[in-house]
Amino acid sequence: MKKLFGSLVLLLGLSSMVQADTDPSVYLKGIADKMIAAIEKNKEALKKDDRLAAKLVKENLLPVIDKETFSQRTLGNTTWNAMTPSQREKFMQGYLDRVVDKYAKGIALYDGQAFEFDPAQISTKTGNARVKSEMKQSGSEPLAIYYYLSKDSGKWLITNINVAGTDMTKSYRNQFLPRLNEVGMDKFLSELKLTENTASN
Repeated sequence: MKKLFGSLVLLLGLSSMVQADTDPSVYLKGIADKMIAAIEKNKEALKKDDRLAAKLVKENLLPVIDKETFSQRTLGNTTWNAMTPSQREKFMQGYLDRVVDKYAKGIALYDGQAFEFDPAQISTKTGNARVKSEMKQSGSEPLAIYYYLSKDSGKWLITNINVAGTDMTKSYRNQFLPRLNEVGMDKFLSELKLTENTASN
């Protein structure tokens, strides 16, 4: 499972050059190609400097995520609506820094895999999109990755990802909520911040 989640970082980043009205399937394919090119270009440096991987991910992963929606889906509406604006901001910062750290480690798992993207499926009700991608791996079955995107902000942003049947926001929710319920919001946020600082050092 570590390899499955680690591979996600290869498909995310460099969104600033993509126009808001681009088809989301084309949008994601362009992101994948550019991120892979950046990894290939820095392959040797990445082996020696862990901070470079984190820098690549932080600069290129976060711009394509709808941070608030991603965070709200992770905690669930009931918990999110009970939080103050300050608590929400602290959670988003600590949570997304944890995501950055996780996928920075995943960069090292790239080994020339090829990616294919199906045409986007766009809801006639909400206007939201779902894009299926497959990671082709030599000697094994393709890995299915589903991206869920919204254009509420004026450009396509990722609101959730499903890898081989594992829902990312739900997976993190199952990690976070038991601890949150045990120690309360303020202590939980402090622990999340501590984890973030440890990961960045």
